[in-house]
Amino acid sequence: MRAVNQPESWWGWHGWNQPEALSIVEIMQSGTLPPRLVATFWLGLERGASFIFAAEPPGAGKTTLLTALLVFTRPETVAYFTRGWGETFDLPPTSDDYPTYLMVNEISDHLPVYSWGPYVVRIFELMDEGYSLCSTVHEETVEGVLAQLTDEAGVERRNLGNLTFVVPLVMENRDGETLRRVCDVGVIGDGGETVTSIAAWDGKRDTFSVLDDDESISVLAERLGMEPAELSSELARRAAFLQSLLDDGVSDIPAVHWAVDRFLGRETPAG
Repeated sequence: MRAVNQPESWWGWHGWNQPEALSIVEIMQSGTLPPRLVATFWLGLERGASFIFAAEPPGAGKTTLLTALLVFTRPETVAYFTRGWGETFDLPPTSDDYPTYLMVNEISDHLPVYSWGPYVVRIFELMDEGYSLCSTVHEETVEGVLAQLTDEAGVERRNLGNLTFVVPLVMENRDGETLRRVCDVGVIGDGGETVTSIAAWDGKRDTFSVLDDDESISVLAERLGMEPAELSSELARRAAFLQSLLDDGVSDIPAVHWAVDRFLGRETPAG
């Protein structure tokens, strides 16, 4: 991913209130989400899918997870970091050859560095022109995110159809330890009128179901411009690779980047 401007107040550089970012493998090691779901987001990022990560409490890991997932963007992908109130949207042009992402640190009215009201409306209009979105929201559910965007921020319902994934997370204290989990994944379709849940967390068993039926696979495949069989094959291949990183303890950020490049057949630096 190529950034065309400097980020401001992008909290994902600090992993769960720690001074260093976390790799996607470290986040999987913590149990936040399984390899099959990471593989799902990987395929989405390669194809310019738009994401909103949501959680009500601060520190739940929204931007930490989003930042870690950026390892899966194509190298030519462009990132433009918005700057909240007063954003001019002096944007790089879109291209048919690679995605151009609007990186919005948070959609809320809490701070001037966040985006709200007419700025959010403009962001969703730009998505209609071919830009993609990565952002976060303080909300607990997929439906709550969509309602906040339309009822409070003023986004037109039809423009919600430009979103691909809405990903709520939960943060709980269990046995004296903080537990963070992706609890649901909604795929938005039909101009924002339908939501298909493609993944869910079972809080009692602490297990995940991810694309485990033909309908959810078919819905996501159509959304990503893939055939269902191709989607299933790529999910299995990439989930197996991610599981191998977990099994081998490959978790620091440079090593994960190197492993992903090798998996994709990209040239990697010597040494």
